[in-house]
Amino acid sequence: MQFEVSVAIATAIMVGAFILDWPRAVAGLALGIVCRYLPYGTIFIPVGVILVSGAAELLYPWFGRTTEPHFWSFFFGLFAVAGTASSLYITIRNLKDRL
Repeated sequence: MQFEVSVAIATAIMVGAFILDWPRAVAGLALGIVCRYLPYGTIFIPVGVILVSGAAELLYPWFGRTTEPHFWSFFFGLFAVAGTASSLYITIRNLKDRL
């Protein structure tokens, strides 16, 4: 029962992250998948979240998504990337432990 509740919470967080900022959420999913296969994934997740959110904040003006980098956009990007990356990473880890 605990696993099902954690999956439901992770799904809700991922849906919220996709609604908030879907490009960064997709990057967070990729980060979560990649970090699952790294030996120190729990260390690389926070570092990767900051790097992906910062890189997206600098690239968004080039694509016309925003006019300039902004701190609040970076902050919301942190939620979008961390919400998907950590939720996916932890869900996969818990599923592997359960099997």
